[in-house]
Amino acid sequence: MRETLDMAAIENCICFNLRMITRIVTKFFDAEMRRHGIRPTQGTILLALSSKPAWTMAELSDVLGTDRTTLVRNLRPLQRDQLVETTGGGRGGRVEVSIAPKGREKIAACLPAWHSAQNAAAEVLGAERWSEILADLKTVAIALNK
Repeated sequence: MRETLDMAAIENCICFNLRMITRIVTKFFDAEMRRHGIRPTQGTILLALSSKPAWTMAELSDVLGTDRTTLVRNLRPLQRDQLVETTGGGRGGRVEVSIAPKGREKIAACLPAWHSAQNAAAEVLGAERWSEILADLKTVAIALNK
């Protein structure tokens, strides 16, 4: 039988624990993908970009759940390495982002490493349990994002 957590106790802080676990999981995925010269956050951006021909910065920011300044910072190395392309901009102009051919190659090369990390983490949790956790986390995100 599980004991009820004392939600007033600092060690049970939802924010702290989620951030700590996120850092650990990111570090694990990073170790898997590093040999391909890409970070998990960059892989997520490339995967999103590969799902349609072009995205506005606002669309991409929304779908990734990140603010635009963080997105711009994460896009810079991808632009530098010619994995993504941007068009438009200027004074108040709309910027569109798309995956470059080299970015598609990078995704293909690093997907096995991502699958390896994903499978290892899912094995620890169990696929059914992960589905439940993910559904719960999405419920919390929707409720708190109002």
